[in-house]
Amino acid sequence: MDSLPPEIYWNIFMMNTERGNKPLELYIPEADHRLDTARNCSQVCRLWRALLLQLSSVWGRLLHLQNLEHTTDAWREVVASRIGEASLWITGKVTDSTRRFIFAILQEKWQNVQELEIKDENLYDDEILPTWSFLEREAPKLEVFELTADMCEAFGLPALMPTLPFSPLFRNTAPRLKIFQLWEPFHFSLPAPWMANLHSVTFFRPQNGPLILSALKSMPLLRELYVYGGNTLQPMFPAEDGDLDKPHLPLLESLTLDPFYYPMDMILLLESITLPPGQRLLRKLVIREVYEDHQRVHCSVTKWIHAYISASPPRHLSLSDYQRILTLEDIRDIGSGEGMRVDIVLDDTQSHATIEEIAASLRYSVVEELDVALTDSAFARPLRPLFAVLQSVTHLTADGDYLEPLFHDMLQFSLFPNLHTIYFRGTSLHPDWDFDYEEANTLATLKRFLEHRVQIGSPVSVLDLSSVHPTALPNNLNKERLIQIPGLSVVLPEDRKV
Repeated sequence: MDSLPPEIYWNIFMMNTERGNKPLELYIPEADHRLDTARNCSQVCRLWRALLLQLSSVWGRLLHLQNLEHTTDAWREVVASRIGEASLWITGKVTDSTRRFIFAILQEKWQNVQELEIKDENLYDDEILPTWSFLEREAPKLEVFELTADMCEAFGLPALMPTLPFSPLFRNTAPRLKIFQLWEPFHFSLPAPWMANLHSVTFFRPQNGPLILSALKSMPLLRELYVYGGNTLQPMFPAEDGDLDKPHLPLLESLTLDPFYYPMDMILLLESITLPPGQRLLRKLVIREVYEDHQRVHCSVTKWIHAYISASPPRHLSLSDYQRILTLEDIRDIGSGEGMRVDIVLDDTQSHATIEEIAASLRYSVVEELDVALTDSAFARPLRPLFAVLQSVTHLTADGDYLEPLFHDMLQFSLFPNLHTIYFRGTSLHPDWDFDYEEANTLATLKRFLEHRVQIGSPVSVLDLSSVHPTALPNNLNKERLIQIPGLSVVLPEDRKV
């Protein structure tokens, strides 16, 4: 070991103190023990200690505040003395215990900060806000900037939400900045040279829509865009139409628009942002609560759904409803940051056309798993065109009051020709009261559907009722009757593995 070159040790120590790929959870910050790892390594032997004390780059990345929360002032000073002039990673939640320590470093070494991901619930306190004035200084090494105060909008009144007063941020000099997530309203004006290299940007309750569009034009490398509309006193855009900039974002992979109090703000954003022809990059799309039932909003939404489907054909599609909002969701690996969620208000007119537009994308033919959890059977008719194009579905998970109309349509229109597994979620049939007429109809329709599939040569292989509470099943629904259906395997509650 003693003969290893210092570079090998450096790589080992850096690997031992990596944060990994898991994103920092500002809202639930926890200690991650990386600082303890470095400290323990420095106590293995004299050689390791001598090497580690020379490697300020290791210590500079260990300023996670929750690792310093319950330590002594003496140990914090030791850590501060070891960071030297290294690039700094400062992360976590500021508390009364760590505030004085970390702000002394930020004030003195702001020019060395490479990553700043901070939650400060007291950000706007009269005595604390001035201590953030270093944000008006140049940030030559800054690559990641995320700041939130996590303040609730009291009683939903946006006027109570302050605006961060520091302007221009970074004195307009942050040439290496790639990720900018400021979860507070802030002032900015163009030109802002630090925006040129951004890969990810968040706009929280922006007041000036045209300025946002102009800013996006200066972000040719942008991959992730998040705009949170929230409750505002006035719309982002002064008029429904006008000579708006049309930012072209050729590398955009992720678009998230949270609820907007003024739907026209969302419409104009969706209409104004353009993608290159044949776009094949969009891997995340989140559009929440499209309120209006008029053609323009649905056309603007379906354009982006088509773009997502074209780039990322979904294999697991989920449909659910809550208070007449249909949620269309592509379920992927949650940790990957990929997927689609679109909330569409269902009405009696335009929502039908929206679903037909979505169904028109032949890319949906690759969907193999379908999860339907709907409580309003009135949605049966508008969803029928969507179900009709899902030719590749092999697994169906069903839940909610929509079951009987769903299986009726599957029987009448021969939907899902490749279906071989049906799974009822536990709440599909009610366990809390006596088996009723509606549930009897559901199961009767299901049995007719299963028999029909045998007749047309496409039998279902598995009917999984294992998560249904036994009291929700009628006495005359037993394994013996169902296994008479050729080729069908039935899993009942008593078959569950404990």
